[in-house]
Amino acid sequence: MRLDTLKHIAASVLTMSEAERLVVFGSTSLLPSFPEVGSDHGGPLAKTFDVDLIPYPFVDELGIMLHDTFGKDRPFHTHFGYYADIIRPIVTEQFPEGWQTRLVPLPGVPNAFCLEPHDMAAAKCQAGRPKDIELLSYLFRTNRLDPEVAKQRLTQVAMREAMIVKAHRVLRQSVEASCQQDDGEQAMD
Repeated sequence: MRLDTLKHIAASVLTMSEAERLVVFGSTSLLPSFPEVGSDHGGPLAKTFDVDLIPYPFVDELGIMLHDTFGKDRPFHTHFGYYADIIRPIVTEQFPEGWQTRLVPLPGVPNAFCLEPHDMAAAKCQAGRPKDIELLSYLFRTNRLDPEVAKQRLTQVAMREAMIVKAHRVLRQSVEASCQQDDGEQAMD
């Protein structure tokens, strides 16, 4: 997904919903900070076709209407090729304390904001899927994320012990993978 694509879908959702504010989280929240990650030329988000959105205030009926219009295999998706996952605000419990003060404005789309990259990393560490580790590794390797800041943000999330262990393991794996790739790239030079 490219930045202009994210702006298009966010503006469309805001227009239809008349929401006071829209928060983008997940991988696509990186685009205002690092537009190049959505590049068609090998950027890690080049093959991403969905965006995670939280409209505020959230009302169940509005969420259903937005899903029916902008969701996967719905009219917007079939026409434009990308779609929105409309998510309830409860997901923000996985975000680090203070995340709202660090939101990154989505350029050209008033009242649309994206999760700050290190806050996004903390959420990705909790998800811990292989694609999350791959993305985080890329971001650490290319110096777009600072491992110490990501670790600090992870400690600002209220989690049960098992999730703390898992999330910190994912962070460690992502950092280690970024170093191994750096070593492999240097060896090839």
